[in-house]
Amino acid sequence: MIESKQAKGGAAVFIIILLILLGIGAYIIVQSGALEKAIDPCEREFQECNHACGTGILSSICKEKCSYDYRRCKE
Repeated sequence: MIESKQAKGGAAVFIIILLILLGIGAYIIVQSGALEKAIDPCEREFQECNHACGTGILSSICKEKCSYDYRRCKE
């Protein structure tokens, strides 16, 4: 019975260590930019451009330029 409790405790410690290592690995992948490289660069630039246009009277002209640049990027 004592060995069973020690085995369960050892398994719990192993799982915690595994989760910590998994978290560190995920953090490194996100920080290295691997996820951003997997996303379509044209789409990312288009979204950033649209966000930078903001709102207002002239934002539609700015967003048209973003759409034009996006179409050129996709070609």
